[in-house]
Amino acid sequence: MIRTCLFFFLATINVIHTQNSIGLRALATLRGLTLGSEAPVAYLRGDADMGQYISMLKQNIDLIIPASAFMPTHTWMNENQYNFTDTDWLVGSTPNTTGWIQQNRMLVKAHALIWGKDYRVPTWLLEQEASITPAKALSLLSDFIHTIAGRYRGKIYWWNVINEAISDYNQTTAFNLENSFWYRKLGADYIKYAFIFAREADPNVKLFYNEYSIEHGGYKADNTLALLKWLKSEGVSVDGLGMQWHISTTEVITPGDAHYQIAQQFIDLNLLVAITELDVGMKTNGAYPADPNDFIKQAQIYRSMFQYALHFYPNISSVATWGFTDRYSFVSTSSNYTRGNALTLDCQYQPKPAFWEVQEELGRVLADGLYKISPISQPDHCLGTTSNNTNSTLQLYADSCKNTNEQWNVTWQKDGTYRFSPQNTIESALNAYNASITIGQVGTTQWTGDTNQEWVITPKGNDTFRLGPRNAWWRVLTVYNASIIAIVDDRQSDLQYWTLTMI
Repeated sequence: MIRTCLFFFLATINVIHTQNSIGLRALATLRGLTLGSEAPVAYLRGDADMGQYISMLKQNIDLIIPASAFMPTHTWMNENQYNFTDTDWLVGSTPNTTGWIQQNRMLVKAHALIWGKDYRVPTWLLEQEASITPAKALSLLSDFIHTIAGRYRGKIYWWNVINEAISDYNQTTAFNLENSFWYRKLGADYIKYAFIFAREADPNVKLFYNEYSIEHGGYKADNTLALLKWLKSEGVSVDGLGMQWHISTTEVITPGDAHYQIAQQFIDLNLLVAITELDVGMKTNGAYPADPNDFIKQAQIYRSMFQYALHFYPNISSVATWGFTDRYSFVSTSSNYTRGNALTLDCQYQPKPAFWEVQEELGRVLADGLYKISPISQPDHCLGTTSNNTNSTLQLYADSCKNTNEQWNVTWQKDGTYRFSPQNTIESALNAYNASITIGQVGTTQWTGDTNQEWVITPKGNDTFRLGPRNAWWRVLTVYNASIIAIVDDRQSDLQYWTLTMI
């Protein structure tokens, strides 16, 4: 169902919408981040919006959270009866079969094995609750987790083993847990057993606890911390904590503040932390923002979230939003249409200011200016052109690097890429020819704005960078055989890293 969402655009950003972005997936991958999104299987199977949904998803996302597909209310029909229709289609029904995820070279986060709330417990279990003993409940828990997690062993990137178990209100339960079916039968031990059974079913998968309203600290975060400390003390295998981050444009995230402090507390427990359900809603009047300035506030918050993730990297290496387009965001309906427009793409799949801010945070790692470029394998050499013609080959020069053919204008293109133009022929640009072949050619040609003239820069520390052509961003500019400049596969070699020094 299409939700009520934004059809109003800021006039000042209409031009930007026409730009052909490289996509957030590539930029995030090169920074070591995994970008995720909730995506219902029905939209994937149904080729939603004539393929536009899948096209934009694949351009910007590499981790799929298939909404309710793995939930017990969707898969567990009765004690010995399961519905694997959607999950089999997604990842394959047997170890040797593939599903949509593998065929599209993506990852899947399975959400979630057990919920802490009764409304996500299968109805048949609740109806039989009076006759189910604790021993029977434990047997049922084991059977379910071993069945579903075991069926997809080796195919799941991570499981949310327990989701939203801690109450928003004061309880008399351990760790202020929800007084749900599983707690009533097994106490807090149900959480421990769920992780134990999940690890037995799939020894190598990442196992997470997922919770909301803990990102800024407070009593709920304190209870979550206590719960995870207890699990660790019991020897339970827990890999990480998922923080949901359903927030609004009133949120302020500043380095060193409470958001950073609480994340560090979980990291100090030797846990990975993941941002799992991010959205940034704004107040709305129907489909329209109550304050148009909220687009800018939203953009700043999204950017600050990626600054937060990069600050903690690699302890935080995954950022997932709950959906990626306002067209299918739950924020409007869940707030009775008082909030909305919470994601980075609008209802027409057009980037909003938030998208461009995230792109710039991930991709703009170097200030515009004039640079000398040296391979770290030969720091006394500079990359330069061999002639003053627009079309030129490249070589390394062992001189002062003061000649204009050895100096490069580096310019951000606002689409996630950079242009490199030699100072001696400013109208030309670094160009990757045949970038996908084993040893791809590279030189300069007249600037036309083609994708083979656009470059993605990835920081490697100490003013050292990886340079990849947009048309093959997963490959790198390389000193091949000590002297030839070429595009080859990324082997993380010193021959493939460059020092860029502003002149």
